[in-house]
Amino acid sequence: MLARLLTDLLFPRSCELCGSRLTAPDADVACASCAPHAEWIADPACPRCGAELAPGGCGECRGRGFPFRAAVAAGRYAGFVRELVHRFKFGGRRDLARPLARRIAARISAAPWGASVGAVVPVPMRRLKILFERGYNPAELLATRIARELGRPMKRWLAQVRATPSQTSLTGEERRSNPGGAYAARRWGATRGRTVLLVDDVLTTGATAGECARVLKDAGAEAVYLAVIGR
Repeated sequence: MLARLLTDLLFPRSCELCGSRLTAPDADVACASCAPHAEWIADPACPRCGAELAPGGCGECRGRGFPFRAAVAAGRYAGFVRELVHRFKFGGRRDLARPLARRIAARISAAPWGASVGAVVPVPMRRLKILFERGYNPAELLATRIARELGRPMKRWLAQVRATPSQTSLTGEERRSNPGGAYAARRWGATRGRTVLLVDDVLTTGATAGECARVLKDAGAEAVYLAVIGR
């Protein structure tokens, strides 16, 4: 707690929308004036995929099945939230992991399954991509912070064993098939009987998260839930 307060004092955050200084000890990504204009997801949200619920039910996952049991998301993948994801993933903004993780952790704690989570696992990236393209794995950075907020261990129980094209450059059908066979369990049996929280930056088609969840379940996980920034 002291380290967090010192960090906020020495390196004060600014609102990601208007640039004004954020003075609260646990500053969010937006000031009080700008926060209402962000695309944060408010309850009630879909318990299956984390999207905002329409009056007639969820239009995002109706008729679809996922290998993970349920998901939570901080916001809709649009506007301000989409820009935050891009800054975090491609702009070197590692500092965004902490405030985003706090938002996600709050949604997990409020979920009926939140207390059952035994370990937090990030969607992995190939080491060469980390070294030469990003410098870090955003999902792992986010998972580390979420695990800290929840008081759970962060585990690298997954590995990416096959390079895949970026999902952003593919059609919907290509996105659904792209992650197939790209991930594997690092240690068979380590997940046995555990309830796992899988962490990624965005949930769109659910292909990547679904493949990772399937691998974790094949390796023995009792249940897999998903947490993302944008949905």
